[in-house]
Amino acid sequence: MVKKIFANGIEIGYQDRGQGEPLVLVMGLGASSLKWEPHILCYEQHFRVLAIDNRGSGCSSKPECEAYSIADMAADVIALLDALGIERAHVNGISMGGAVAQYLAIYYPERVKSVILTNTFPRCNVSFRRCIEFLRDAVDQLDGRSFGRIAQWMIFSSVFQDRNEAYLLDAEANDADAANPMPAYAYKAQCNAILAFDESANLGKIQAPVLVVAGDHDLLATVPLVMEMVNAIPNCRLHMVKDGGHVQHWEDLEGYNKVTLDFLLEQE
Repeated sequence: MVKKIFANGIEIGYQDRGQGEPLVLVMGLGASSLKWEPHILCYEQHFRVLAIDNRGSGCSSKPECEAYSIADMAADVIALLDALGIERAHVNGISMGGAVAQYLAIYYPERVKSVILTNTFPRCNVSFRRCIEFLRDAVDQLDGRSFGRIAQWMIFSSVFQDRNEAYLLDAEANDADAANPMPAYAYKAQCNAILAFDESANLGKIQAPVLVVAGDHDLLATVPLVMEMVNAIPNCRLHMVKDGGHVQHWEDLEGYNKVTLDFLLEQE
């Protein structure tokens, strides 16, 4: 069940499940906290899971403006923690959510116990920028089914697609966010937040233990971009998934849950 709280000047939707040390989950572009469900089922057995709807998505406010910012989304997380009386938390961010997690670790180090950076990036290189620009400009030009299919083609590895077309069709027909779709202007504003993000020069300031999980077939957060991030973070380990795409956390759900849960439990 998604709850709401007013903090940092907006309504923030979030899920609060399980017991134990707090674990904040931050989803990627265009998606709500509902997309974390297959991971929450694992994490909530050990942690108090707080899965946030980023501004523009899910049950959170959707301010009408040209661009959100990663800094604003990070401030939303901190405002939620403050409202709930939580001093420190583990953080796991996927893609855009991983940018938020980096920002938290750099600028709010006292609030972050450990960080998982999933399928994410320290900045936009040319290929990543062109992809996000295409998605931003196409979201209100294509019908929903066509846009969803091109997005699937981008984020799932070709290896997974060739072996699992039934999975793709089912995901297309049963989108967790279908009942609460994101307005095109909000999607564009999240895209612009991604395009403006560049903390590559500040990654060395991260003090918390970091696990980077990535796929070697990711078309967006490519291996060179991931390695740039890994090599710049002091206390960092890498788990690279063979044949994994930008959503390797869904492609190999069991493997991803095990690797990330093991890391989190090590920090206890």
